[in-house]
Amino acid sequence: MEKIVVVSEVWKRFGKVQALQGVSLEVNKGAIVGLLGPNGAGKTTLLRIILGLMRRDRGLVELQGRDPYRDPRSRHGVGVVFERPVLPESLPVKELLMAAARIHGTSKDQVDEAIAESGLEGHEWKPFNALSAGLKQRAAIAHALVSDPVLLIADEPTSNLDPLERAKILNLLVELNARRGLTVLVSSHVVSEVLRVSQELVIMSRGRVRLRGPPEEVLGGLNIVRVRTSDPESLWKLLSSAGFEARVSGLNVELDVDGAHGKLFKVLSAAASQGLTIYSVDFVEAGLENVIGGEDA
Repeated sequence: MEKIVVVSEVWKRFGKVQALQGVSLEVNKGAIVGLLGPNGAGKTTLLRIILGLMRRDRGLVELQGRDPYRDPRSRHGVGVVFERPVLPESLPVKELLMAAARIHGTSKDQVDEAIAESGLEGHEWKPFNALSAGLKQRAAIAHALVSDPVLLIADEPTSNLDPLERAKILNLLVELNARRGLTVLVSSHVVSEVLRVSQELVIMSRGRVRLRGPPEEVLGGLNIVRVRTSDPESLWKLLSSAGFEARVSGLNVELDVDGAHGKLFKVLSAAASQGLTIYSVDFVEAGLENVIGGEDA
């Protein structure tokens, strides 16, 4: 299988802080890979090194078969979406997309397609600074799509959004993968979000990769879940009606998923669409909580 990204034994230090410690991962063409870990785990540093925006201390990195730090051709066909997109504020979205198309040598049809695919129709003539947070993120995705990418790298793309917009952006990434065959590498510190979209998980903590593989293998043996929510009683009712044995403790709802991880996250998605705020989803059985449950130094 063709590999779009190859990272092998990459190290990076900032002063006294060892940000990355022998990190290795691969992203296959057409896959959605979720990079999961708490704030400070090294996710953003790793993504910047993959993009060639930061020099690694040692190790191998290949982006589309080339070293991204030494060969800018490696970034051709790579779209990037950051946590807080920064685009020209006063320029209407369609104008900035047309400008991007001229830079990339793509057509007006590609701009129109990007607007339609990202769900910006009806908003394309608004200036960027007049858009809601969710629409700004859609504009950033459209901006990435104008180059007709084969790979989209999204660094915490939902962290500034409300629960409904989070779900919409995640669904959009899945749709782009299915429709375009777009390879996606998405980072997040929220377990539930990464699980909803990923075909493979890479879990980082303290600059290391702790677990890696298909979600069912990484999380299959971890069954006790704690969900923190704005309305635990309502969530408890939804979980109970879906057949889960759940219990309320303060703002938390705890349950044993007994391997039904997919079913659980469908319930959580439905809860979010009904207006419940899901603050966090933690696997508290021995193992994963120790890996991703705390802030890194």
